[in-house]
Amino acid sequence: MSSVAHSQNLNPSESAPSQDASLSAPSESLPNQNGPVISKISFIGLKRTKESFLQDSLKSYIGKRYNSKSKSNLESDLQAMNLFSSIEFSSSFTDGGTVELNINVKEKIAFIPLPFAMYSSSTGFMVGGFVMDMNAGGQKDMFVTGLLWSPNNTMVLGLYSHAPRIGAPGFRVHASASKQNAFFRNAEGDELLKIENFNAGLGTAILFKLDRYNNLDCGLTYQGFFPYDTDVHPDAYRRNKFGANTGWKISDQNWNGVFLSETSFGLNGGLYIDTKAHLTESLSASVKVQQPLIPKLRLNVLSGAGIVFNGLITDNLQKGTACVTILDDKFSSPKIAGAASGLEFAVFQHRKIGTISIYGNYEFVFAQEFDDSLLFCQGFNVGSKVYLSGLAFPAVSMGLAYNATKNKFYFAGSFGVSF
Repeated sequence: MSSVAHSQNLNPSESAPSQDASLSAPSESLPNQNGPVISKISFIGLKRTKESFLQDSLKSYIGKRYNSKSKSNLESDLQAMNLFSSIEFSSSFTDGGTVELNINVKEKIAFIPLPFAMYSSSTGFMVGGFVMDMNAGGQKDMFVTGLLWSPNNTMVLGLYSHAPRIGAPGFRVHASASKQNAFFRNAEGDELLKIENFNAGLGTAILFKLDRYNNLDCGLTYQGFFPYDTDVHPDAYRRNKFGANTGWKISDQNWNGVFLSETSFGLNGGLYIDTKAHLTESLSASVKVQQPLIPKLRLNVLSGAGIVFNGLITDNLQKGTACVTILDDKFSSPKIAGAASGLEFAVFQHRKIGTISIYGNYEFVFAQEFDDSLLFCQGFNVGSKVYLSGLAFPAVSMGLAYNATKNKFYFAGSFGVSF
């Protein structure tokens, strides 16, 4: 949420005030096009965040016209950083007729030891704890390390990501190790296979921000898969797997004072080879459209699809690839596609407390079952999310999904970090 201090009319056809004139009158009427040129952007209220990082991230606005569109884009970019609980604009003219922007911000808490707990009707309870920093180094780097435990999985993980900027690439490194019981179920929830194994993963990627809308990443991965019993299935053999993957996402985000809405398209591909020279390829795509209908109500449309070529059972895609919730968490498939569409409403919003929203979606999904038959399911999900304005982390989420085709309900809820 943000609070914006507005300014007087900036219609370029009117004479420019002197250098000392302020543009922070009670109401603002910016032109839709043209407007004075932005010559400088300064920040007030920074504590952890480096102003040099913000200046570098927003340098593309210098020399642009200050109008309703550029201001909306600038505020949306700041909101997308998820670093500030309030953002206030004020501005003044220079002797040359250009405009200098002053942005007063209040930072969110971005570093915290955070407990985590979740329950899913498909997988049961999971608990853990993280040390997280969403603004490491004062430049929106992300640092995460933690432990997750459930009756069927014990995992330690770590991640560090250096945020890319236009003209300056970033990077990401991550590692994990787990002792788990890998379950595979069909759409009825029947257990088809269980593989007890030790799993280790390591990955790195170079991140590129090509412009305000386009992001690209190119990475390398390693996964070690070491089952305790290699006789349970032909795919359950011990292996080291190496891979290369790349992803492209084009995204536009818009802040309307309540929601940060996104319109995006993403495409990801990977190529993997293991110690038996088994070659696997994967391809996935996703589309997101979020459109406010009124300030507190927006339309959400999500869709996704993925396919694995020449894959093993352990390479199968999860239901999240299809952007749906109406399947068992342990259902997986080499081919899956789905979509969800619905509404989200902010039932409570307070700038010092946070936002509580409720949502409802109708979903459908196509997938390939383990017996190679085509699966089609439809149903709905409803739920709620809670975000605290002072924290850079999701607080609470819960949802109930109903698969009308299979007449099955699924419930999931989390506290701490919303996965």
